[in-house]
Amino acid sequence: MTQSTARNFKQKVMVTAVSSALALGAGTAAAQDVLEEVVVVGIKGSLSRAMDIKRDSASVVDSISAEDIGKFPDLNIAESLQRVPGVSIDRVAGEGRQVTVRGFGPQFNTVLVNGRQIATYSGGREFNFDIFATELVSGADVFKSGRANRQEGGIGATINLKTARPFDNPGLQTAFSLKGMYETLSEETAPAASVIVSNTFADDTVGVMLAYSRQERRVQNNVIATAGWRPGQTISNIRDGVIASNAFIPRNWDQIVDLQDRTRDNLAVSLQFAPSEDLTITLDGFASQFEIDSEVTDLASWFEPDRVGSATIDPETGTLLNFTQEIGLHQGSGNPATDFVSTTRNAEDTTTYGFGINARWDINDQLTANFDVSTSEAENDRAGRDRFNVVGIINNYTFDGTGGTPTVAHDGFGGGALPDINLTRLHYNEEGNRPSDEDEITEFKVDFQFTPDSQTFTEANFGIYRQEREKSQFQVFGNQCQFCGYGTPAPVDTLGIRPFTANNFFSGLIDTFYTYDGDAYVQFLADQGFPIVPTLQNNRYTINEDITSVYLDFVFEAEFGDMPVTVNVGARYAETDIDVGAIQSGISDVVALTDLTLFANRFGPADNISLGSDYSDILPSLNVKLDLTDDMVLRFAAYDSLTRPTMSQLSPATTFNEPRRQNLTAQGGNPALTPFSAQNFDISFEWYYSDDSMASIAFFQKEVEDFIVTLVGEETFTLTDRVGPDFRCSDALCEPGALIDPTDPTRDIVATTEELNGATEVYQVSRPQNGDEAEVTGFEVALTHVFDNGFGIQANATFVDSDAQVDADSTQRFALEGLGDSQNVVLFYETNRWQARVAWNNRDDFLQLLDNGFNGEPVNTDAYAQVDISGSYNFNDNLTFFFEGINITEEERRQTGRFPNQVFSIVDNGARYAIGVRGKF
Repeated sequence: MTQSTARNFKQKVMVTAVSSALALGAGTAAAQDVLEEVVVVGIKGSLSRAMDIKRDSASVVDSISAEDIGKFPDLNIAESLQRVPGVSIDRVAGEGRQVTVRGFGPQFNTVLVNGRQIATYSGGREFNFDIFATELVSGADVFKSGRANRQEGGIGATINLKTARPFDNPGLQTAFSLKGMYETLSEETAPAASVIVSNTFADDTVGVMLAYSRQERRVQNNVIATAGWRPGQTISNIRDGVIASNAFIPRNWDQIVDLQDRTRDNLAVSLQFAPSEDLTITLDGFASQFEIDSEVTDLASWFEPDRVGSATIDPETGTLLNFTQEIGLHQGSGNPATDFVSTTRNAEDTTTYGFGINARWDINDQLTANFDVSTSEAENDRAGRDRFNVVGIINNYTFDGTGGTPTVAHDGFGGGALPDINLTRLHYNEEGNRPSDEDEITEFKVDFQFTPDSQTFTEANFGIYRQEREKSQFQVFGNQCQFCGYGTPAPVDTLGIRPFTANNFFSGLIDTFYTYDGDAYVQFLADQGFPIVPTLQNNRYTINEDITSVYLDFVFEAEFGDMPVTVNVGARYAETDIDVGAIQSGISDVVALTDLTLFANRFGPADNISLGSDYSDILPSLNVKLDLTDDMVLRFAAYDSLTRPTMSQLSPATTFNEPRRQNLTAQGGNPALTPFSAQNFDISFEWYYSDDSMASIAFFQKEVEDFIVTLVGEETFTLTDRVGPDFRCSDALCEPGALIDPTDPTRDIVATTEELNGATEVYQVSRPQNGDEAEVTGFEVALTHVFDNGFGIQANATFVDSDAQVDADSTQRFALEGLGDSQNVVLFYETNRWQARVAWNNRDDFLQLLDNGFNGEPVNTDAYAQVDISGSYNFNDNLTFFFEGINITEEERRQTGRFPNQVFSIVDNGARYAIGVRGKF
């Protein structure tokens, strides 16, 4: 067997075998469209075939094949999708998680697996690609233009993860991969492995495929961040009075070292049976478990505007560039403290699994039927399992944001020096806080394809689709503030308080501070008779959504002059019915816990909320392809699309955050939301100037109505459960005219319960709302060129713009999150034995969040460019050794607030390198 033949055979094995891992059924949308391949590397023959398929396709589709994904230096399919024109990704722990297409973020993109929608463990509809290992996915198709036979829901795009079955490659096929990955920040190496076995029997009428993959990572994430910048603040202290007015000050500043053990297990099986030449039955399923054990060690600083000793302020933006927080200067907020935080909030425990059966029946030579039933479930089981602990030292500190990376200097820290460990004091503790999400989707669909005996009317597609979805969220939470306020010395030995040094941390920042055993802290509270008792919160919800769709889709072929033209026209009708149920307790009281720096919410009895809504939509579509010459294709598409509100956005439940002095906040949903709707136009030109090279340019426009944006507004809540006469609170929280406590003039005391009930508090509440209209326009350019000497290049760029933008000095409350330009360049080289590739991906700056979730201020993400490399050597017909490098220049992600000098966060995930071997037998 020659090396070329062996390589082709091995690629076929991998394409067939690994793709079974997520096999969920035959996707009729994928089957009914001829797909365009965007091949990153490969031999000239594969590129030539990809160009032919692209040239004949009926709609705008970009695709990546398994042989490319398997060889990319990527941890998951999302990181390979970012090489496709118009696709950008968001990363968590340096790993691709969600995708943005043509400027539209994760919730705007419908992700399918073989034409089926999969349950998600998050509160929204967005799909998290990091639950699946790259080795277990055969490919992904990005449908950018709409078509009636394709499931509705994605204004940005519909992405279909492709899998294969045993019948795709008959006979015994076995493949495996082993690799070790080294993380530069944690300086740890962890293994990854996959194995796939596929075989057919009984003259290839019965097939079985089994696949398993496991990946481990030992990760260190370095983060510096604030919860947000507070606008309109009066900067003052008790000594000097008012220093500045209408200024921006950060809420806090955290220096975080997050050590994670990340484990991903994927298991899949696919069974096929062909009782006759006209009928094929496929039964398949998968299970995915993704666990993250996280231990965060955090040096934290909390800032208050009424204890600023000195400050330098940017006169143009009002941003505090540097300032001090000093003991003895506060006017009610308490003294500053250097906090040592230990938390497991970043942990995950997710399971996703699905099962489906599909029957494809060729009824006769002209009519084919496809029957499909599937179900999937997902859960993030974290409710009540995460803790958050704080120990601190009353201390002075200084924030300095005048450099590229903000720093906070704490008295007694620096150069490895630490204050006396016996100065540590107990403070706040909680368990829970993060909710658990559960999702279940059941789908039924029947699709028909009719091929008439006509040269003009060449194809008709029609069918019906039904989806039933139930998504729920609940929270288990408890806190203990018996020792809040830094008044009780910490038991150093019991808590295991000790010095901690952050390896490979940001240069110029304090990297040595104290840490402790957070679990021991919780146990200490219990031993002292003050246990944390997490309880089920009355802010939970369940949403049932039923969707019924029918469609008609036709294809016509003719000639315009001497130029062949293909016209696809159709329409899809969709009905959506929503039932919302929630259990909600209203706020009944806000009480001070310690020295007026910490407060607690009290709640009234739970109420049941039951709401519902329904709506229907007609979505027409038109795709036209004109073959200008044998080498040039012109395309045009016009279609309507929609994106439904996320399930969490529809929840009527309100979650009240931990109150702080003059900072009462909450967030909730809005059951009255209506879907986004868009009118879309696409036009593109493709030039196939050789068998394996091409150039293209595409222009698109999307006119979107009813944008959903999360805004912060004031909501007044009536307090119904206050009790007297021992109730005490700060001036900021009590009603005017309350009596003064003679023992403490800084506090009010109200004499009777009757006077207390009926009082109100004003909360800043974040809720989603339907916004205005917006127009998004953009264009994509792409080039693929292969030289005769084995070298090749792929390059593409996407440029997008919108009339919905937020300038730094604007009061506009509506903009498109995720909108930004992107560019990709991939250089590759391939011979019979050697292969090498360098990939550069750049995403320009964009609006990450219109509302940071704290006070309604925006979050912007700076431009980010990443370089990945890979190489491989075919040792023989069965074994290939490979090398991968991810983010080899160790780029950091930087986010800012409204202005560039308001740093919101800087994240450093380091680089990752892997070596391994692939094999087949």
